[in-house]
Amino acid sequence: MTWHDYDPLTAAWNWLRSLAGVLTEPGSPFWWPTIIAAALAFLAIGFFTRASFREMRRTVVPLPGRSFLRQTCQDAILFVVNAALPFLLAPVFFLLSAVGATLAVALLTPVFGAPEYGARLNHPLAMVAAALIPFATTDLSLYWTHRFFHRLPLLWRAHRLHHEPPMLTPLTAFRFWPQEQVVHIAGGVFMNGVGLGVVASLFGARVDPATLLGVNAFALLWNVAFSHLRHSHIALPFPRWLSYVLVSPHMHQAHHSADVVHHDKNYATVFALWDWMFGTLYLPKKGERFRFGVDDAAPATAEAPLPPAEPKPAR
Repeated sequence: MTWHDYDPLTAAWNWLRSLAGVLTEPGSPFWWPTIIAAALAFLAIGFFTRASFREMRRTVVPLPGRSFLRQTCQDAILFVVNAALPFLLAPVFFLLSAVGATLAVALLTPVFGAPEYGARLNHPLAMVAAALIPFATTDLSLYWTHRFFHRLPLLWRAHRLHHEPPMLTPLTAFRFWPQEQVVHIAGGVFMNGVGLGVVASLFGARVDPATLLGVNAFALLWNVAFSHLRHSHIALPFPRWLSYVLVSPHMHQAHHSADVVHHDKNYATVFALWDWMFGTLYLPKKGERFRFGVDDAAPATAEAPLPPAEPKPAR
């Protein structure tokens, strides 16, 4: 796609059509199987913990009704607005992806040689690699853009909107100012292109990624399994060994904690491997619960406060 082919009215229309398929399109974050999976997990946890329905309801919706509705409306508006960005800025994102792929091929050509022009490979192993490697490189990009929005004071002013709510819901995952979302998407599509370029160099040809219902197979499986529990009060942990590889909902809830001891931790979206590699991994204790929100006295980049000085004895 080029700017010459781009039609803003068509892009806006496609955005509105995508909203009509929020529950029915496999590429939507709220595709109906993802909601069913989250509901079944909620019921299973309630069954195994023997919690009453009232206790589980307080876990899921800890705020009074009016506060819950206010936050949900804010999050829904931001979700709708941010959903327009991939359509309205499609040429920019397509260019970034192409640049990423070209750069990866150029850097790897001295090692693997140049991919054969026009060749296409549909071997199952190559297709799995073409789905997994871009999925991982995109996730690595999200780790670093997320971390920058925490560590740089100017960027934190925008990102704190995502951390302000005292209650987490699946819609909180989309609670971003549009300018921040543009940065995350831009970094993601660039690194997705890098991943595709790596695959093309490794196999010497263009490879079609493995998909399920037209969506990256790994992205679809992750969304169905865990996407809605990450921003919730349902503390689902993974086995300790798996927590060094994948981010459990419990681990991401620790990232939203207002307590200073949890700041600068668990930036990754999918692969906890990035947090482990770069020293930001935090594994919550069994049964640990968190207070969500932002303390003005303790911003995300603050160090732990020093204890008060002891008074000097009177002479």
